[in-house]
Amino acid sequence: MGDEDGPASPPPGRSVQLGNTAIVGVILAVAAALAVSEVFSDGEPGPKGPAPEALLVGLDGTQRRLSELQGKVVLLNFWATWCPPCNDEMPELVAVAKAYEPRGVVFVAANAEEQPAAVRAWLAGHDEVGPYVALTPHDTAEAFGLEALPTTFVIGRDGAVQRAARGRVQGWRVSKWLDDAL
Repeated sequence: MGDEDGPASPPPGRSVQLGNTAIVGVILAVAAALAVSEVFSDGEPGPKGPAPEALLVGLDGTQRRLSELQGKVVLLNFWATWCPPCNDEMPELVAVAKAYEPRGVVFVAANAEEQPAAVRAWLAGHDEVGPYVALTPHDTAEAFGLEALPTTFVIGRDGAVQRAARGRVQGWRVSKWLDDAL
């Protein structure tokens, strides 16, 4: 076979099959990239504007409403004990909370998924989180449009949601959001 004959043609239907495979591969890659960006971006899940009313119940049974914290910046994190990304980010959130408390920031680690006994058992190995834990009714999670755990919100002094992120969020990013809110 000489150069003038050119490359051999693929069997009939083979080039169409390779083309379809490439198209499906590109579609899957784009879908995966969008899914990752949704989970790890600082996109804005949940409500815009005024934060929904939320009942916050301490493990000691004390109750207060989120609206009672108006005038302060609130770092609100929805989490669960069985959630690995929640457990991974919690030490950073606690460190940020401790650093920003003197500036009027209130951290609420809102658990809307579990019974108090499960949360207490988890806290036995995570004492530093205890002061921030609040149990919230399921309708609070719904009001915030909760679709995944963890989900974090920064609520400004005026009671409006300023920032939100679905998925694990880094402490440096939360610090920036709190600086912006203050």
